[in-house]
Amino acid sequence: MFYLIGNLYTSQVELRQNADARLVSLGEARAAEVSDFLAERRQAAARLAASEDISNYFSNLDLGMSVKYGLFANLAAIERRFQATMVEEKYQGQAAYLRLAFFDRNGVAQVDVGSSSATTASPGRNALAEPYIQIDDKRRLIVVSVPVLQKGKIRGTVETVSSLNLLSSLVSTNDLGQPREFLLGDDGQVLLPIEREHSAVVTEGPSLAKISSGRIQPLSNLSASELKGYLALRSPVTGTRLSVLRLASEDELYGRTLSPVSVFYLGLFAIVLFMLAIGFERMRQNAARLQIKFVESNRHRAELAENNLALSQEIRRREAIEADLQRQREALDKSNSELRIAAAAFNAQEGMIVTDTKGVILSANRAFVGLTGYTIEELVGQTPRLFRSHRRDSEFYRSMWDSVQATGGWQGDMSLRTRRGENCARWLTISAVKNETGEVTNYIGSYYDISKLKHAEEKIQELAFFDQLTGLPNRVLLIDRVRQAVNANIRSNSYGALLFIDLDNFKTLNDSLGHHMGDMLLKCAAQRLSHCVRADDTVARFGGDEFVVLLANLGTQKAKVAALQAEAIGEKILAAFTEVFQLDAYEYPCTASVGVTLFSTDECNVDELLKRADLAMYDAKTAGRNGLRFFDPAMQTMITARAALETDLREDLKKERLLLHYQPQVDHEGRLLGAEALARWPHAHKGMISPSEFIPVAESTGLILPLGALMLKTACRQLARWSSDPATERLTIAINVSALQMRQKNFVEEVRAIIEQTGANPHRLKIELTESTLVSNVDDVIAKMGKLKAIGIGFSLDDFGTGYSALSYLKRLPLDQLKIDRSFVKDVLVDSNDAAIAQMIIALSRSLGLSVIAEGVETEEQYAFLARHGQLSYQGYLFGRPMPAEDFVSLARAFSPRHGLKRVRGSVNRASA
Repeated sequence: MFYLIGNLYTSQVELRQNADARLVSLGEARAAEVSDFLAERRQAAARLAASEDISNYFSNLDLGMSVKYGLFANLAAIERRFQATMVEEKYQGQAAYLRLAFFDRNGVAQVDVGSSSATTASPGRNALAEPYIQIDDKRRLIVVSVPVLQKGKIRGTVETVSSLNLLSSLVSTNDLGQPREFLLGDDGQVLLPIEREHSAVVTEGPSLAKISSGRIQPLSNLSASELKGYLALRSPVTGTRLSVLRLASEDELYGRTLSPVSVFYLGLFAIVLFMLAIGFERMRQNAARLQIKFVESNRHRAELAENNLALSQEIRRREAIEADLQRQREALDKSNSELRIAAAAFNAQEGMIVTDTKGVILSANRAFVGLTGYTIEELVGQTPRLFRSHRRDSEFYRSMWDSVQATGGWQGDMSLRTRRGENCARWLTISAVKNETGEVTNYIGSYYDISKLKHAEEKIQELAFFDQLTGLPNRVLLIDRVRQAVNANIRSNSYGALLFIDLDNFKTLNDSLGHHMGDMLLKCAAQRLSHCVRADDTVARFGGDEFVVLLANLGTQKAKVAALQAEAIGEKILAAFTEVFQLDAYEYPCTASVGVTLFSTDECNVDELLKRADLAMYDAKTAGRNGLRFFDPAMQTMITARAALETDLREDLKKERLLLHYQPQVDHEGRLLGAEALARWPHAHKGMISPSEFIPVAESTGLILPLGALMLKTACRQLARWSSDPATERLTIAINVSALQMRQKNFVEEVRAIIEQTGANPHRLKIELTESTLVSNVDDVIAKMGKLKAIGIGFSLDDFGTGYSALSYLKRLPLDQLKIDRSFVKDVLVDSNDAAIAQMIIALSRSLGLSVIAEGVETEEQYAFLARHGQLSYQGYLFGRPMPAEDFVSLARAFSPRHGLKRVRGSVNRASA
């Protein structure tokens, strides 16, 4: 055992030593190759220096021959020789030289051939005594300089410049194309290969240059992790300061030599084998006897030769038979596999039938039987006409079979009729089955269930063309149907009608009882509208609380008859909406406004028709709601004028042409408290336009935001100016802020910025809010009011008592004042309800600690009635009309307590007249 292990260990050591010696030998050989290459470059340069042309040059120079008449020819000969040398001399297929030059003793180039980019600056060129080799690492050049000797004297220098890349062929790589040999300078600079910037050898070059030459050393102590696990050998290049560095992993160098532990286990394995051999000794003896018999049988080899030949022939015959059987067996297995696949497919969940070339059914699977309700016995012998639905005409089926016969197949959407007479959607695929000669023998029809796909398509259609809340056609489908109806009526020269329906006061319900109640009302309204029209008519939800009824064809060519029919349906709709709507526990009355327009052969587009019906509906609303109006061309004129008004308003807002008038506000003793700032628009061509005309336009177009910002800024500027006048420094200005302004996210920041820019006293500014501001997101409104109140701004609730929701939030709002609406003040002396409401507001404000101001006070009697019920503030024509700022300042300076009220009132009225 020990002998075996010892021999194995010794052999492994010898293998490693041989590998080391081989690597050292390779390294020395590679260094010798580099040295030989450099020696060849040196010898070649020496040959050029000793050339006859250069010798002749110096001989003629010594004879005193001038450059012009003799030396020029010598230099030309040297240049030709240099050029021929550059062309002829190659190294492994590459040019041996980049540049050849001949210098005189002073270092002046007499002949310079080759690339100017290879020009060098060799040190001591004019005093070179021995050949000199310089490696230019940065420019990758090998520069060889040799002296030119003439009669033992140095007369000049020959310099050859070669590419360092010529040595690249001497540097080998591993199987992965990675460099394993490197050419190093004595400072560790990596000269080769060219791609050294990607190698860790560059980083560790100085350390690698210090490795002892001729010895293989591991690189385990280097910082570069890429080199750990490698062995290195540095072989100096004789006669230079260069070295060849060779890297190799242990696997590359030693192959799969065994470690001492492996040697031990191999020895142990040998012992186990030996023990097994003893155990099988008897078997060995039997084998020996068999060996003896085998030796004896060799005596009969000649006799068996003929038998072996016959046997070989028989074996080849049987092998051929076996190969043929194997091919048949594989073909059979493939056929069986295909049959199993076909059987599995035939018994799949999708319905399948097999027919002959005439379409007679030969077989059907269980899925198809379950689908149609027919038994296999009932299907076999029939044709697909048995379960063909009547949704397709004969032309369709003729085209289908033409495609099958032309292309060998067909697929498409098909409706299948069951035994019970029901139609079900299936995707039919017909495939032709052909025999070996390409002749069609059968057809297979596969019916795939696409009911879910059809349902999804219907759902997509529903989402795209129907309103999800009411189930009615939406705007997209309505426009398409209107377009079709217009085209059809143009062809038939008959009339149709569009009815545009808007629910009255829908927003009030939405804001007061919630959107879920509004949704219920829309559903109920949709049902009532559907019951009011014919089956061929279309009821669509146009958006929000707007519906459109399309009477596609009224069956008449007379406009008057068509108008009467459309009016009858419109009146039917109005009558249906007079009944109270039952919304859960609420009974809610809701009327509708209906606009009607007729269409026939005027080729009016869809948008124009809808616009006309909308205009008519708007006219019905302005006329008091719960009514019906037909489109009148005068409406278009009104809308055009409104659009022009919007354009002018937008332009004047940009130029800040709108201004404020101020209406006085007095206390119960007649003292002037301040004014309400009211917007006025002095139009350049139309004069002063009433707020009742331009405020609705601003609210409907969104211009209320820039208008409100301009008015707030103007009021704050006025406050700042008033603060310097003793007559006005204590007065307040109340400015109305719209609900849209209040809903702006940056409203608080905008107000603060205006106050800061204008220098207005925020304690003199009062913001008036309407109850419509409070119907949505009241918490946000309260938060904004709190922030503004914190800087001193006051709040008044305008038009109190006219809305629905103010009482719900009155206790939470940081208010300072309630304003009694002018509608209650107007009839407070003649209407007991108005009087009661006014008294209730006064009492409510007293209990909440709020002040009260009554607007619209125009008579002494109204003033006296209100004064009897509390200490109020007042605003109205009795105390002054809205007036420009200059007139208001004059009023403030002349204003006196109540004993001078009539005199002041008269002067004010005259001033404002």
